[in-house]
Amino acid sequence: MTKTKTSFKKGNTPKNAFTSDNQPAPEAKAEGWAKRKLLKDIAAEVISGGAAEMVKPLAEYFGLDPEALDVETVMHLKQIEAAIKVGDTKAYNAVMDRIKGKAVQQITMTDGEVKPVRYTVIKKEVSN
Repeated sequence: MTKTKTSFKKGNTPKNAFTSDNQPAPEAKAEGWAKRKLLKDIAAEVISGGAAEMVKPLAEYFGLDPEALDVETVMHLKQIEAAIKVGDTKAYNAVMDRIKGKAVQQITMTDGEVKPVRYTVIKKEVSN
């Protein structure tokens, strides 16, 4: 089976979705991992290059050591700062979803009929 680079955009059909049989080519996977590593390296450089200084007052307010901040913590602190200082509602929602978890979504059925969910339990014997 020949693999081709395809843009998976909204509206594609299930026949071109990733499955156990339909996976990206090894070259595409390697390219993706390389991009991920590059982003991680860039983020580390940003932190060591002074991005932590931008959130130092906020880190100290929360009792965090500004010298020990990682990328994830700096990003969280910037989201909190945007939510508080700028009133950014998207930042606020991101912070609250992270802290408290996403709110439960209510589902309304239009026909009012309750339908049972059918499932099968598959047990696998594990030998020691």
